[in-house]
Amino acid sequence: MEELVAELIDHRWGSDAPGQPWLGFEAEGRLHGSDGCNRLMGEWTLTAERVDFGRLVTTMMFCKGVDTWLNGAVSARFVPDASGGRLEVLDAARQIIGVLPRTVSDSGITA
Repeated sequence: MEELVAELIDHRWGSDAPGQPWLGFEAEGRLHGSDGCNRLMGEWTLTAERVDFGRLVTTMMFCKGVDTWLNGAVSARFVPDASGGRLEVLDAARQIIGVLPRTVSDSGITA
């Protein structure tokens, strides 16, 4: 599991383009990100099968035309691939609601 933690932390998962969702994971078990409009903050834990999110706290701004699917996330699965991996984001029914590719280093970025 240490290897998976190393894969998760200090990277941005998702797009760095304005209006697009992304997540960042910190070694201390905190996460931060955006649904494309609102900032997200919360906690994460790692199991053998997935990354489980604690309750996500968000700002409540209205942004016309932004799909806020990331607000329904309760966990994610890391899927390794040639481009560095991706997270399949899951809802409470363990259904995939979106995919966040690993994109850029997230060192120093905070929520």
